[in-house]
Amino acid sequence: MGSLKSRLERAERESDAVIIELKDGTHRIFDKMEVWKQTFFVHTDVLCARQPHSELLEAVRTATPASSQRFEKEYGPLIGYSAHIIASEAEGGWVDAHTLLEDGTVETIRYEGGSEEAKRIRLEAQTDSQPPQF
Repeated sequence: MGSLKSRLERAERESDAVIIELKDGTHRIFDKMEVWKQTFFVHTDVLCARQPHSELLEAVRTATPASSQRFEKEYGPLIGYSAHIIASEAEGGWVDAHTLLEDGTVETIRYEGGSEEAKRIRLEAQTDSQPPQF
């Protein structure tokens, strides 16, 4: 019989479960579809500059570093996730950056149009949205 950790990892691979190991030694188990749903809601709350409330977010916030890394590798970051609202040049070219902080609050920073950071974010968004070149 393997260790509890290896048995949990095998159970996660062989099922539709996502197992998050918490710093207190306990585990939270989520269905993969529930993870995608809660991740979507957290991202939507961040985009709208609302503080998200989610069992998944609480589990990730209290997860061990190794468990957090495994989660982020598969589903992307929750803590530190950033969403940008980019105004057109006609509207001033400003950028609002909303970022989910470790304590669960959402920080909003406005970069004025023409600033280096606004230009960088706009260029990054344009580059990321380009179709792949074959």
